Amino acid sequence: MSLYRPKRSPFWHYDFRIDRYRFSGSTKLRDENDATRFEEARKVDAQIIVDRIRAAGAEPLTLKAACDRWWTTHGAKLSDTKIKSALERLVEIIGAKTYLHDINDDVVARMVEERAKDVRRDQVDEKGRQLYRPITATTVNRTLDLLRRVVRRARDNWNAAIVREPVWKKHRLKETKRPVREITAAEESTLDQVEDLDFAELRRFAIITGLRRANLVLTWSQVDFELAVIRVIAKGGVPRVLPLSTEAYALLWKRRGQHAEFVFTFKARRTRRCPHHGTLQIKGERYPITYFGLGSRKRVTWKAAGVDARIHDLRHTTGMRTLRKTGNLRVVQRILGHTDIAITSKFYTDATVEDMRAAMEATAPRQVEQAQPKAIEKKGD
Repeated sequence: MSLYRPKRSPFWHYDFRIDRYRFSGSTKLRDENDATRFEEARKVDAQIIVDRIRAAGAEPLTLKAACDRWWTTHGAKLSDTKIKSALERLVEIIGAKTYLHDINDDVVARMVEERAKDVRRDQVDEKGRQLYRPITATTVNRTLDLLRRVVRRARDNWNAAIVREPVWKKHRLKETKRPVREITAAEESTLDQVEDLDFAELRRFAIITGLRRANLVLTWSQVDFELAVIRVIAKGGVPRVLPLSTEAYALLWKRRGQHAEFVFTFKARRTRRCPHHGTLQIKGERYPITYFGLGSRKRVTWKAAGVDARIHDLRHTTGMRTLRKTGNLRVVQRILGHTDIAITSKFYTDATVEDMRAAMEATAPRQVEQAQPKAIEKKGD
């Protein structure tokens, strides 16, 4: 039957198809006769929708086909290395053969519930065993946004049939605002003592430039010593030209001749095969510091130094230090490459410890100058 009442709902629901297009939802009605009349009216509206889809020449498109096409035509050009795996997870949860026009609010809600159960790698315990932790609400919301981007591009660019687009905003999870973590000067000094020079210099370069982890894998074609700039493709596929400070320039200049293509490299400590790329690394030879290699070395050395922070916190350090020195949020936006200053203000407008201390010092003279309360004056007389 196309009309039914779920066990946990007081309302009647409908679920029917016209050709290959599915229509489902709640009638918001408790009486079966009223719900039957509601469904009949919904079928009339659904038939009109299907007729319009046919007239427009729109075609049904599966989620797998849409994700593959989105990745080929758009996603692969972005600098975010996690998008590919997120697309694969979407297809795994919802189903490769699910048509886009079948993705309704119920499907999206179930996707969010399932995605929120996922975990990611964390640190290792004392015995070297891998630990895991739940993914954050922010990661779940990014997956939701990714699905929305795929559906809308399919609808607007590829003439895909979309019967009724889900109300995306009602499926977003509440995100916990994480305080901005800044790497202190003392922590930098501690890291200098445990990290190899190659990784220490890359860390320092990251703090100076504010580049994201993916953009730190620089090639010599991106470096222009004559103009003292580097060119990167930032998040969202946006090209950026970033000036080099004197120190950043020197860090790059000393690395000339170490590798034909990549700027930041390291000397292999032992002969082994790289677990991510399968390439053989010979002890004493230089190899590029990769995206994954940077993370692997960080987990070991930063833990040894007692620094509990993320690689992305190097970027936060850039933002906080720039704001403290200049007091100019617009400059912070330009250095970090945010397309909208609202993104910058979201993280870097909270009062710092120094701001609060300055405010206390500013109010202190007034507190000293205030006359003693009258009750105290009378007691003294």
